[in-house]
Amino acid sequence: MKWDNWLSVTKHRFPKASSTFCFLVCCLALTTFFSCAISAIKGTAEMVGFVKGMTAQLEEREIFLRESAKKPLTENQEELLTQLLQEEKSLDMVLSSERYLTNLEKLVGTAYNDYSTYLDTFPTTEQKSATRFALTEILPSVATTEQIQLCTNFYFKFRKKIANEPDIISDSKKMEEFMRIHLVEPLMDMYSSEISSSEMIEIMKISSVPGAMVVKDTDVFREIWLGHLEKYGSREGMLRCAISTPDEFALMRSFFPDVVALEKWIMNPIHKK
Repeated sequence: MKWDNWLSVTKHRFPKASSTFCFLVCCLALTTFFSCAISAIKGTAEMVGFVKGMTAQLEEREIFLRESAKKPLTENQEELLTQLLQEEKSLDMVLSSERYLTNLEKLVGTAYNDYSTYLDTFPTTEQKSATRFALTEILPSVATTEQIQLCTNFYFKFRKKIANEPDIISDSKKMEEFMRIHLVEPLMDMYSSEISSSEMIEIMKISSVPGAMVVKDTDVFREIWLGHLEKYGSREGMLRCAISTPDEFALMRSFFPDVVALEKWIMNPIHKK
C-alpha cells in the first residue's frame, strides 16, 4: 500500500481526531519518500497502531489542559481582576502594573520590574521541562534523549510559527517545508547514512508527535480565550486570560509585539475544527 493511500485509509478510520489528525496527515506526508524502503504491511500496521495510541494520549492531555484552564477564578484572582479593571491604561501597561507583577511574583517566585522582562524568559525552563516530559510520554520508547530534546525545541518553534503565520495550518506545503527543515532532516541526521526501514518508521513516529501536540495545545487555549473575549468583552476577557492561565498566556504574548496583536490572533482563528 502506498503511503498516500495509507493516509486516506487512516483518516477514515480515525474521523474524530479533528485538528490533531489534520496535522498528522501533513506530518506523515513529509516522509513519503521513505516508502520505497519500508515494508508496506509492516509499516502500515505499526503506524496505524501508533497513531491510535498517540491520538488517545493527546485527547487525555486535552481534557487535562481544558479542565485546568477553565477553572473558575479564585477569590484572590477575582479581587485582582476587579483592581486591574479599574486601571485606565493600556492592557500592556496594566500587565506591567505593580498589582499584576506582585501577583506574578507569588506564582513564579521571581520579581520583575515590568511585564516585558518577564516575557523575555519564555519559554521558561519550567515550560521546557514540562513539555519535554509530556513528549516523552507520547513519543515511542526508542526515542533518545537527543531526539526528545529536538522535539521539545521544535514544539516551541512551531508554536511561534503558528503565531506569526497562522495560515500555515491550512497550507500543507508551508507546513511540510517547516517540518522537513526543523524536524525531519535533523532527525535523519542522527542516524547513519544507511538508514534501515525500521529506523525510517521510527523517524516517522517521532516526527508525528510534537507538531500534533502543538496544534492540539494551541487549539485548546485559543478556544478558551476566545470564549472569555466573547463572554466578557475585550478588556476583561484578556485580563481573565492573563490571570487564569498566566504561563500559557505569557508564552503566546511573547510571540507578538503587543496584547492587541495577540487579541487579534485569538479573535481571528484561521484553523478551525
